[in-house]
Amino acid sequence: MSGDLYGDAELYDLLHEGYRDDFPFYRRLADDHGGPVLEIGAGSGRVTLELARCGHEVVAVEPAVAMRERGDARLSAAGLDDRVTWVAADVRELALGTRFPLAIAPFHALMHLERLEDQDAALQAIRSHLRPTGAFATDVYVPRIGPDGAVRGERTRVGDLWTFQTHDPVGQIVVTEHRLDAMDAEGNVHRRAATLRQRYFQRFELERALRSAGFAEVRVHGGFDRGPVTAAATSWAFVARMGSVT
Repeated sequence: MSGDLYGDAELYDLLHEGYRDDFPFYRRLADDHGGPVLEIGAGSGRVTLELARCGHEVVAVEPAVAMRERGDARLSAAGLDDRVTWVAADVRELALGTRFPLAIAPFHALMHLERLEDQDAALQAIRSHLRPTGAFATDVYVPRIGPDGAVRGERTRVGDLWTFQTHDPVGQIVVTEHRLDAMDAEGNVHRRAATLRQRYFQRFELERALRSAGFAEVRVHGGFDRGPVTAAATSWAFVARMGSVT
C-alpha cells in the first residue's frame, strides 16, 4: 500500500538529495530583500538550511509532521536551528500576524493546490503577509509529461528505485508512484512505496493568478538564472511584487 510521500521524509530526501539548482535563485532574493524570509512548503528544510547558512532568519511553514521533524533535525545538526522557526499550518489559512520582506514557495510547492479556490486562498494569504515593498517568489516545472505508466528505474545508494506516472490532462493532475527496493544484511528485499500528487500550471495561468491576487508586478523567468522564457525551459521561476519597481 502506497502512502503520501510527505509522510516518508527519509525517502523524500533520498529522491531529492542532489538537487541544488534553485539555491542561487532563492539565496539572491533573500540577500536582496533581507529577512526574515517566509518559506511556504518548507518540506524537510532543503532550501531552509541553505538560507540559514547564508545568515538569514526563516519562518518555515510546513503542514507535514514528518517533514518538519526531519527539517528541524537537519537544522539542529548544522547548529542553525536558532535561525529557523517552524510553523505547522496550511498556507490557505495562514495568519501569523506579521509581515515579511520576502515570501518564497520553492520546489513546486504551489502544485499541491488543485482547486482554483485553494490557489486563490493561498496566494491571498501569502500576499497578506508581505510588507508594502515585499515580494513573493515561486517556481513550477514546465509540464512536459511522458507516456502514461512508463517505468523509470535507477540504482541509488540504498537500493533500486522505480518510478512511474499517470496523467490526467483534463484535471492537469500528475500522480507519481515511487517504489524503493532495498536489501537488508540477510538478503531480504524490503519495499517502501510513496505517492506524490501534483496539479501542474501553465505559464499564463499562474501569472494571471498572481495578478488576480493583487500583485502589482509579475515577472516570469525561463529558469533559475533569470533568463527569458524559451521553448527549452524546464522550469518557470516567478517573482511577484507588491508594488511597482523602477
